[in-house]
Amino acid sequence: MAFLRIGSKSDAFHRQGKIWQCTTGLPSDITIEIGDVSFQLHKFPLLSRSGLLAKRINGEDDANQPITVLQLTDVPGGAKAFEFVARFCYRVKIELNVVNVVSVVSVRCVEDYLQVKEELGRGI
Repeated sequence: MAFLRIGSKSDAFHRQGKIWQCTTGLPSDITIEIGDVSFQLHKFPLLSRSGLLAKRINGEDDANQPITVLQLTDVPGGAKAFEFVARFCYRVKIELNVVNVVSVVSVRCVEDYLQVKEELGRGI
């Protein structure tokens, strides 16, 4: 069976109900909400790989406060596809194979939507 592995770290995410948390030991500083699923993450890995998230996270809310919760309502593939991209941003191993080929298409769509590029993280 052919497959593609992306990233090199072991799994760093843990799910509790509808909340995904990164288990690096550091407290998260951004929550990304997609539908009813929340991802408690860290800004730096996202900013270093996603052009769209860099623009949205670096902004301020209406009260001129740094953004700590970001709601994304139109992510192609929803929370499941975003999970793959978040793992990529954290350089976590992802196995894309014929069993989850539908996910491959979703990941490609959300990658375009979030303007994710490996080149953005080079030199970091």
